[in-house]
Amino acid sequence: MNSDAIEAIPVPAFVISQDDRLVTANTACQSLFPRLQVGRSYLTVLRHPNLVALVSALRLGRSVEPIEVSIKGQSEAEYRVSGAMLGTEGILICLQDANETAMAIQMRQNFVADLGHELKTPLTAISGILETCQGDADAIAHFLPVMSSEVERMKRLVADLLTLSRIESNARRRADRDVVLQDVVASACTPLAVLSKATGVRIEIALPDAQVRFQGDADEIVRAISNLVENGLRYGNPKGFVRVSGRVDSGASTVVIEVSDDGPGVEIHHIPRLTERFYRVDTHRSRDSGGSGLGLAIVKHIVNHHRGRMSFDSVPNQGSTVTLEFPVVQV
Repeated sequence: MNSDAIEAIPVPAFVISQDDRLVTANTACQSLFPRLQVGRSYLTVLRHPNLVALVSALRLGRSVEPIEVSIKGQSEAEYRVSGAMLGTEGILICLQDANETAMAIQMRQNFVADLGHELKTPLTAISGILETCQGDADAIAHFLPVMSSEVERMKRLVADLLTLSRIESNARRRADRDVVLQDVVASACTPLAVLSKATGVRIEIALPDAQVRFQGDADEIVRAISNLVENGLRYGNPKGFVRVSGRVDSGASTVVIEVSDDGPGVEIHHIPRLTERFYRVDTHRSRDSGGSGLGLAIVKHIVNHHRGRMSFDSVPNQGSTVTLEFPVVQV
């Protein structure tokens, strides 16, 4: 196998001869194992009983399943090792980082567990209400608003999950339609006027007079702004404000949208986790306000789809500002 062919393999890979000497290795492998040298035995660096057994089995022409071994390169890690005979050229060995796979599995398990917990709370409430009402018909009128609220919470959760799924499925599709800043801000804020009146938190808009145009997905950007403004309305100070401002950063060729409020703010140790799915700073307050715990995760995915940036600045008891930056032209 020539060097160009092995370089095309996306994981660390190397070829050894029949006498265990390294024939060639791709850049990923050389970066991971700098002491591995062409012409020398691979065993000087990668001595592991299971790896030796895999190589021996391949030489005997056996069909070998990938194995997992702990190998110390630049750092010790678990690798999923597979191999194949290349005829007289030797044996090809490929190493895939098993930690990445394990992390992906763990993230999926955590997501399922979190989702189950989020659904369990309203379902438990509804189940309890139904049991109560079976023995007391007069209680139905009292509990009906509570049950309706729990159903609305589940509907919101399902809607947010579907939104996340749609954004992720479009991640590889370029968001390159014409977007007008003033239009998306108006589309996001206008439907929230009722919530603004109910909470007593006013919406302030500060945008340039001249139209600001850039490329993106208008529906997604409206959703991102709407989620941020709604957070400010639900969790901000009564009689406070949520301000939406926008500008063009000509130096960075970006459109900058800022959503700020004068609410209770967030302590600094929470900030790195705010965009995690189902993460809440105040669990009870978020649930009581009808939050699904997915709002900021949706915003993050939308910004990533646009190859943009999102930053969060907050001071306890002084408010928060979320800044979204969208490139003027998608790359």
